[in-house]
Amino acid sequence: MLKKTTKWTVLKGYLLVYLTSCLIFTIVKWKTLSDAEGWGVVYMVGLIGIGLFGLIIDFILTLIIKNKKILNGIGILIAIGFSIMLFMELKQ
Repeated sequence: MLKKTTKWTVLKGYLLVYLTSCLIFTIVKWKTLSDAEGWGVVYMVGLIGIGLFGLIIDFILTLIIKNKKILNGIGILIAIGFSIMLFMELKQ
């Protein structure tokens, strides 16, 4: 029987919610984002790329760190740092 190898971590859950929010926002606001030469779409693609990069970091951390408590602790710190960075960027 095949065994599921995916570990759910705090960082993975956070980033999946983030990516889903970006995709929903892009679909709902497509007309506004594509207006004025489409720079809004480029910005959203960049934000989605950052989220995918975060999933790659989560995958690497999952391979390196076997202790689930330490892995989730590091994931929480990365998620908090990412949220602060995103909040400061959107505040401008």
